[in-house]
Amino acid sequence: MLAIGKALLYVLMAVLLPAASSMAAGPFGSRPHSLVEVNTDQTPDSSYGTRKENTRLVSSSLALLLGPFGAHRIYLGTTPKVAIIYGVTFGGFGLLAITDLGHLLFTKDLEPYRNNDRVFMWTEPRHAPTPP
Repeated sequence: MLAIGKALLYVLMAVLLPAASSMAAGPFGSRPHSLVEVNTDQTPDSSYGTRKENTRLVSSSLALLLGPFGAHRIYLGTTPKVAIIYGVTFGGFGLLAITDLGHLLFTKDLEPYRNNDRVFMWTEPRHAPTPP
């Protein structure tokens, strides 16, 4: 049990400490305007104070720690109804949170899960049937 607590502490430190160090410049320092910055060119980022956030690490950490409350879904961007459903059902009695964690850890591309308004984020969207 102590080993699990240490592991969770290390994950939290890895997620929170880089954010705290970037905020050390204070309100007048140069900080990124968004949470996730994407380096579009192929050159290494050499500017001071900018960092690229590991979305997979943050979202899976949130799913592990606060998954039954839908914190990972809020981080990835979702509608408020999904967060309410997660909170009321305690993450689908834990099953939705565990399934989401598996998908966040083992899926190559996380883009389908961003701004996803479905409760079951891994399902395909329904297409309206075309009339004959």
